[in-house]
Amino acid sequence: MAVRIDVQAFHDSVPSAVREASARLLSTDGVGDLELTGGGIQAVVHDRGNAVQPWVGIVAGNFTGECDCGIAGEHLCAHAVAVALTAFDNDVAFSGAATPPSAVPVPPDHEDYLRAAQRLAPRQLANLVAGHAVRDRLFATRLLTEANMLHGADHTGLQDFQAVLRDASNATTGRWEISDVEAAGHRLAAEVEILCARPASLAILDLVEEAILVWDDLSGHLRDAYHIARTEPEEITDPLLCAHRDLCDSLDLDPEEITDRLNRLVERCHYELDISGYLGLPRG
Repeated sequence: MAVRIDVQAFHDSVPSAVREASARLLSTDGVGDLELTGGGIQAVVHDRGNAVQPWVGIVAGNFTGECDCGIAGEHLCAHAVAVALTAFDNDVAFSGAATPPSAVPVPPDHEDYLRAAQRLAPRQLANLVAGHAVRDRLFATRLLTEANMLHGADHTGLQDFQAVLRDASNATTGRWEISDVEAAGHRLAAEVEILCARPASLAILDLVEEAILVWDDLSGHLRDAYHIARTEPEEITDPLLCAHRDLCDSLDLDPEEITDRLNRLVERCHYELDISGYLGLPRG
């Protein structure tokens, strides 16, 4: 159940030094995008060249915070106060029984890696991450996206994907084998995953729809050669449609617009698309 916060009382309860430090963070736009999690709010805060991710919420009836700077509990740090004030300004609703990040169980397959990361010095961890990003384009894209270093105005990744679409469309030009079609399909699925690791945009959604159409044309060759093909058409179609559905959710598109887009896709595709995973669409 959402609770109402007495903003003035909260403001008065914060020590003046913390209040002044939080005001500095707010005046320099140090608070990133708010994220609802565990019934509370968190955001990345940039403070004089360092980044922390404080969380604030109501735990056991008390307004509580946790922060990478090491301060946790009812005595909030300036980072947590800045996030709280930003949330108040945006009329964000707080749950009356929130769960702080420290109380969330760590998945068993993450435990060893988290412990290892915590044992590294920041420079060691940064160098390790950068080295992996150089070798893995999907990880590199996710890294830049999380760091807000990829923007809608950056069309390089979109242009690269258009080249991938052209290559896939030409997979059956000249001499070719069914393995060429399979390779083109798997590359399309992999490149769509990388494309969708970028901040969601209508331009990316349009490109994913083009990829679905390109693959629909190519998949006919697999269907004709089912006796020798090693890839089922749905192995490529399903992740492409999943990416499309996730983009529609991320962009918060109106159900009618999603339906119009799906109808246009269905009309242009030669083979049936399974759109049962799209929830909340108007029924015809």
